[in-house]
This record gives sequence, C-alpha cells and structure tokens, in this order.
Amino acid sequence: MSNRMLALMMGVVAFLILAVGVVFVIALAGGGNDDTTPASPGGSDRPRSSAGGICAGKSLIVPGSQPNTVLDPIQVVDVSTSEYVVEIFGGLVTLDPDLKVVGDIAESWEVSNGGRTYTFRLRDNVVFHTGNQRRVTAEDVKYSIERAADPANASPTVVAYLGNIVGLKDRFQGRAPSVSGVKVIDERTLQIDLLEPSDYFIFELTYPVSFVVDRQQIEADPRNWTRNPNGTGPFRLAEFKPAERIRLVKNPRYHLGAPKVDEVIFQLGGGSLLTQYQNDEIHLTPVPASLLDSILDGSNPLSKQYRSYRGLATFYFTLNPNKPPFDDPKVRQAFAMSIDRETINTVLLFDYYEVAGGIVPGAMPGRSSSVKTYPYDPQRAKQLLSESKYASNMPRIILTYAGSGAAPGDLLVAIQENWQKVLGVTVELQAIDSAAFLREQRQANFQIQSDGWSADYPDPENFLGKLFASDSPLNYTKYKNPEVDALLKQARVETNRERRYQLYAQAEQKIIDDATIIPTFWSVEHMLVKPCVQGLPDAPMTIPRYRYVEIKEP
Repeated sequence: MSNRMLALMMGVVAFLILAVGVVFVIALAGGGNDDTTPASPGGSDRPRSSAGGICAGKSLIVPGSQPNTVLDPIQVVDVSTSEYVVEIFGGLVTLDPDLKVVGDIAESWEVSNGGRTYTFRLRDNVVFHTGNQRRVTAEDVKYSIERAADPANASPTVVAYLGNIVGLKDRFQGRAPSVSGVKVIDERTLQIDLLEPSDYFIFELTYPVSFVVDRQQIEADPRNWTRNPNGTGPFRLAEFKPAERIRLVKNPRYHLGAPKVDEVIFQLGGGSLLTQYQNDEIHLTPVPASLLDSILDGSNPLSKQYRSYRGLATFYFTLNPNKPPFDDPKVRQAFAMSIDRETINTVLLFDYYEVAGGIVPGAMPGRSSSVKTYPYDPQRAKQLLSESKYASNMPRIILTYAGSGAAPGDLLVAIQENWQKVLGVTVELQAIDSAAFLREQRQANFQIQSDGWSADYPDPENFLGKLFASDSPLNYTKYKNPEVDALLKQARVETNRERRYQLYAQAEQKIIDDATIIPTFWSVEHMLVKPCVQGLPDAPMTIPRYRYVEIKEP
C-alpha cells in the first residue's frame, strides 16, 4: 500500500513523535500533485452536526494525511493515498483484520495447474457506488488489470505486483495488445494464468493495483474521474478539501455488509492532535512519545484509552554500493556497527519503537528470529574502516532524506553524531522534496538515504523479493548478489510456505551481511482511542478497517 513504498522522513521523525499533539505519520514516497483533485459533490452529503458530542451520532472523525497521488489504484505508491483507496475500491480479494486473505469481489477461488492457474468465482451482488449501480462482472476485473498493464497509464507498481501474470509484461512493454493470462470464462468466472507457481500471488492481489475501476466512468471523463471515483468499496468519496478534510460516506449496498458508521471524516489540517483529542474533536490520535512513560505507568488520565500494537514497517538506511565510499563493503559494515540503536531508542525516542533485528518486521508472519543485524561495536567498526580502501581518503558523504529543507530532526542528528564519534567521518544531512527524493532513489544517484518500507501484504517476500531481487523493478540500488538471487528465485516458486519462509531467512541474512541496508527500527503503533469507538481493528498495516467500527458507549 506502500501499502506501499516508503521514503520515510526519518529526518523529522524525532520531531514528529516528540512534539505534543503532532501526529507521527509514516511519510511515504508518492507521486507529484495532480490537477484532478476531487471536488466535493455537495448535495445531501453535507457534514453532520456534532452538537450532541463526538460520541453521539455515527460520524467517525480521525486524523488524516494529504494523499500523495490521485485516487487511482494503479498509481498508488504510498500509505497516505492507499488509506483512502482501500476504502473506496476493492479487488478480487482483501485482507481481514487478522491479515488473512478473504474474498472481496470474488466469493471463492481454486488453484490448479501446479499453482499456475487461479480461477475466481465472483459474487453476484457487487455493484459500483453511483450512477445506475451497475453490477460488477468478470469483464470489469479484466478491464481493470488490462488498464493497469497499459503502458500509456505508466503504473509504477503493476509489474512489481502483477508481473507474474502471463502476458502482463508483454503488454506493459508494448509487445502485446492485451494480457493473455487474464481470461473471462463467463460473467462470474475469471481465470488468471501465471508464468510460475506462486504461494503469495493471492496476497499480491490485495494490493490496490489490481482493484476494480468503473470503465464507463473513466471513458466518459478520462481526465477528471478521480475527482469522484466510482468504486465498489465500503465507502465512497463525498468530499475532498485539500489541507482541510476528506469525507467518506458509507456504501449501504456493500456486498460484505454495510459499515456501521455513516461517514468517516479525515481531518487534514494542522494543530495539536492531542489537544483536538482532549477537546473531543477527533476520536483517536497517536500518542506523543514524550507522554508514553506516563501513559504506560498509569499516572496519565488518558492511560485507560491507550492501545498499542506492533507495526509492519521497517526504518533503515540504504547505502548505495555503486557510489564511493559505499562500494567498499568494509565501509558499509563500519557504518552499520557505528549506530547505537538501543541507546537512541531508549534515550531519544522513549522506547517508542522496536530496535530492528532484521529487514522483515518482527510482527510479520514468517519472520525468522535467526536473522541478526550488525551489533553496535565501535572498536570493530574502527578496525573495518581502517582496513578499507578509503581509510585515508574518505570522500564527501551526503545523506539525503525526504523533507522540506528545514533543520534535520534529532534522530538523524544523533546518528550523524554516532558516525562522527566512532569513525571520525563527517556525514552531511540534506533534505530534498519528496519528488526529488523519489527521482534520486529510482535513478540510484544517492550515496546514502534515510528510507524504509511498509508492508503491502503480510509476507516476507514483500520486503525481500520486491526490494533485493536483481530483477525487481523496485530494486533501485541495483543490488545484486548471485547467492541471494538464487535463494529468492527458489522461494518465489516454492509452494510449501514454511520451506519458503526458511529460504527467505537465508536470503535476508546474506542481504544484511552485505550491509547495503542498515535496519534501525521497527514501527510500533501507540494510540489513544475514545471508549465509544468499538471494533476498530489493530491491524499493523493498511487494510479497509472502518467498516468494522461502531460508535457506542461501552
């Protein structure tokens, strides 16, 4: 969703979590702005009065983020946008609150041909939100996948997530007029053929790029349809005022059961979220790290409204092995051993996160505890640097991070000081805007970046195969290790899930040993939630969650 590729703003993370009432949002890499911002359709979807108090009525009010891309599923690359897209649209399958794959538009599916063929049976009661509420058929699913693969639409994610479908890459590269592996059997039956068996393909189908869109709406207004997209999800867009709010209203005909709230209002404006929460202006808010101790020890009156859960995101630094001095593995290893993550997390971040034990988050199904990162070892780090080819000739080093150009946050400064103190190396910190950050990343022009990844689906492949396989379009540093490639390729076609997890663990350890990535922290969600908000899933990644919520006094 990311789910969704992160360009985590690690330069400002410390500020965000320490400042009372400022939301900590995992800021993700997204596309540029678009002139097709959805406008409020007005009419009967006017905001409801809150005169009876925040727990009266059926309006859920939550903090939100400005979308980084238009509300088009095939363009989504960030969590900020996917949070809305997964509520407005749907695909063949979805993730439930326990991160299990369940049917969405499809009521069932069968796997045959040695894991190479998936046959989906569609529900007969799925309709688009508005207009004539047309029923969704297999042709709509095929059209949506074909549209994603159309090179004219330049989807940044379709090859990475759907590239195993027969003929999809040929279509994306302009060598074929259609995706031959997607076949309509009848109105309610769709067949998808894969190039190779895949145990995780069904997970990939939960990512927005495969979601169903309304062909009639797009062809009627190809430029502006994202202003009021017509999906099949539990909510539809009613209002979008940039920098103010996004309002979604319930879809009463939602095929998996109508939401229990009438609307979800995402507040996009600034100001102290904690103050808004205490003033009963929003139903939930992240906990500022500076309050975490008092929340946990029960001395804070808000302690009873606290809840936490481990996330599926990893913060890390990416060291470009094709740029000096990081073309020398000893320099990379020295940098990895010079970050005192335990002290930084405890002293600076109030133990807000987990210190990362690997690339794959600790809460991820299939995560292996056998994988280990480089320990903090100043003496060994100094020795490695002295043995490197840059020992007496260290070039200028610039660490780039996505930001507005303001002073870097305390977290980056602390790590910068670690490198200076342990290695005697000066690392310059440079903030660049999100578009430039993405461009630099995709062109592999950086030396070292503050980066990260948030799970698109709950499987180690989403972190390892997507980011480190040499043939993955998301492997921006062009990292290549033949042993890693062999393990990832073997895992890719392994249909025994436990065996596949073992192969990923082996690959992950080799990737960490190469030190082109330095995992620092795993995310943890610390939230305050009003007692009247019932049924909100503690899902550690982006899923369609708000249809489960009910507002009522406990």
